[in-house]
Amino acid sequence: MSDEQSGEMPPVPTLSAEVGASLASVWAKYAGARPVGAETAIDGNVVRWTLAEGTGDVDARIAEGDDGSDPGAPKLTAAGFKRALGVAVSRTTHRRVTAQISKQDPGSGAATETFILERPHVAH
Repeated sequence: MSDEQSGEMPPVPTLSAEVGASLASVWAKYAGARPVGAETAIDGNVVRWTLAEGTGDVDARIAEGDDGSDPGAPKLTAAGFKRALGVAVSRTTHRRVTAQISKQDPGSGAATETFILERPHVAH
């Protein structure tokens, strides 16, 4: 029985889930598949996206460079990847990203992308 038939409303995705899905879409464009073990957390003006397995898949795909198989496809670059992540967060949260910080834990290999958002406008 579907939710419509049972009269129950489907669950509304949280902003954190929506941001995570947007970031995973960017990842898939660059790595060829969605990330495994990614977690998204939002705390006030800060969005943290943690990738348990690091950024190796994207780094490898960018390092491969343009193989010439699709002449119309844009070249994948690390700068383009970072920019696309920031745009995804901005579009999903409807707030401008004012800073973006990338960190990799050398021990575990986990990577964290932190996005600092502009403060929301308050109407007086």
